[in-house]
Amino acid sequence: MLGNFGKLFKLRVLLGFGKSQHRTFAQAGAQGTSAVKATRARHGEDYHTHFDPKAYLARYSPGHDFYGMKMFFIQQLHEIFRDNQVRGDRLLDIGTGPAIANLISASRHFSEIVASDYAESNRTELWAWIRAEAGAYDWSHYFKIVAELERNRENWEVIQQQIRQKIKAVVPCDVNQENPLAPSVFQPFDAVLCSSVVDVATSCLAAYNLALRNISSILKSGGYLVLTGHLNFESNYVVGDEEFSIVPVTKPNIEMALDGAKLRLVDWREIPMHSSDVPRHHIEGLYVLLAKK
Repeated sequence: MLGNFGKLFKLRVLLGFGKSQHRTFAQAGAQGTSAVKATRARHGEDYHTHFDPKAYLARYSPGHDFYGMKMFFIQQLHEIFRDNQVRGDRLLDIGTGPAIANLISASRHFSEIVASDYAESNRTELWAWIRAEAGAYDWSHYFKIVAELERNRENWEVIQQQIRQKIKAVVPCDVNQENPLAPSVFQPFDAVLCSSVVDVATSCLAAYNLALRNISSILKSGGYLVLTGHLNFESNYVVGDEEFSIVPVTKPNIEMALDGAKLRLVDWREIPMHSSDVPRHHIEGLYVLLAKK
């Protein structure tokens, strides 16, 4: 994906990974993982009552353990949309959460955007930003990063205003349903963006496979799926004081799920993670992929 080892190492340094000792997960021992797994993980309807959007958004701040991961996704999404000429009229972002960072690069290539999320609290947070309400999260740092990647840094505020205007709806979603956007009904989309959603929204690999088929059903023939996520995320993931379950997946698992959803893998980008990168979390790598229906 990134060429040779030297280029990969340079990217890790730029993203802020590996500033402390580089142990493998096997060397890290079971203590950190078992400490997270010991607590009952939240799942499903718990997102309505126990998911704190503000705590989640705190991980987007520079210096947070997850910040380097976000930078990897931002960089690779910029390149995926640029290099593969992913274009169209309508884009669906499924499972947007309270965050719009991963939408920024995509928004430049579509006329209309539908955002969606399972939790009402996340949809409320999205509307607060779209309407520029007081107290809404400030995404200017991310807009400046993407604008610089596009060599258009001085116009980051224009990009921000454009995405606010392009988001035409924020609707409920559940990837476990045959129509993930029920009760809303939309014509199939030109492209679907799904950022770190399917593995946290499902309970097992069979459900993961079914969720990708459900997502594929609302994508046009010839349309593109852009999927981001974590490889072998074997601990729960922590948001504030709560822990949420996640289905650990490997690249072969993902490839099989794509095939079952009648999606052809077009582009795959991956970076390994070390135990020191994100304390309390057991993650072997990050990926961004592009698939075509």
